[in-house]
Amino acid sequence: MRFSSKIATLFALALLLTLNQECIAQQRNRSRDEKESEEKGFTSRLWYGGGVNIGFGGYSGFSSFNFGISPMVGYKIVGPLSLGPRVAYDFTSIKQRGFQSLNLHSFDLGGFVRCRVFRGLFLQGEISNQWFQNYDPISGGSFKDQRVNQRIGGGWNFGSPGGSGSEISILYNFRVANDIEAYQNPVEYRFGFTWKF
Repeated sequence: MRFSSKIATLFALALLLTLNQECIAQQRNRSRDEKESEEKGFTSRLWYGGGVNIGFGGYSGFSSFNFGISPMVGYKIVGPLSLGPRVAYDFTSIKQRGFQSLNLHSFDLGGFVRCRVFRGLFLQGEISNQWFQNYDPISGGSFKDQRVNQRIGGGWNFGSPGGSGSEISILYNFRVANDIEAYQNPVEYRFGFTWKF
C-alpha cells in the first residue's frame, strides 16, 4: 500500500510539473504571437531612405554646380509598391562670365511612388512643390520663385530586401525641361541609402 501511494504521489507530482511546463510554454507562445502581431502593424511596413544628388552644367560662359540631400520615408502598400513623403534641400553655385559667383538655395516638399520591378531594379515617380531662389541673368542676382516638379525615372538598389542598402537612380524633371527660363539640367543623378526597403 505504501509503495502504491508513493507511486501515486510521484505520478501526481510529474503530472503537476508537466502541466506547469505546458502553461509556461503557452504563455511564451502567447507573448511571442502578441509581439509578432505588433511587428506586423503600421511601422513594420515602413522603410527609410536618404538621397544625395549632384549636378553639373555649363554653356556659353555660364557654369553651375548643384549638391542636395533628400530624406524620405516609404510605406509598403502591397507587394513591390510603396509610397511616401520626400523632402529635399539643394545648394546651387553658379558663375556667369562678367559677374560674381552666386549661391542659391532650394527646398522641395512632395511625395513619391516607387515600384520594385525586378530584384534591385525600381521605377519611381514624384510630384513636389519647390520653393527656390532663381538666377537673373541680366542683373547677375537672384529672386525667389516656386514651381511644381514632376519627375519620373528609375534606379538600382544594392541590398537585400528588408535590410540596408545603397542605390543609384536617374530621374527626369519634366517641369524643368519645359521651362525655357530654367538654367538647371532636367536630368537628376542621385546616390542614396535605404533601410528596410
